[in-house]
Amino acid sequence: MDEWFSLFAASVWRYLDGLGGARPELPPTASDARKLGAAWRALLRMHDTNAQGECVRCKRGHPGSCTVWQVAVGYFVRRPPGKG
Repeated sequence: MDEWFSLFAASVWRYLDGLGGARPELPPTASDARKLGAAWRALLRMHDTNAQGECVRCKRGHPGSCTVWQVAVGYFVRRPPGKG
């Protein structure tokens, strides 16, 4: 299961890194996207894993059971039904 979570986590970080590419000359929505991306990165760092592989905040046995990571994977990695 750890290998799967590592793949999902890498996908979430790639998505968030893509938000950071917004340029300052773009409309305010791009600035908002940068702020939201930074906020998500901070939240996910707070829910990083410890040496035993559990979420340091939730104290769950596996990072995939952390609800913060579940939401991140659901929104940033999985595709909604009907979206190719």
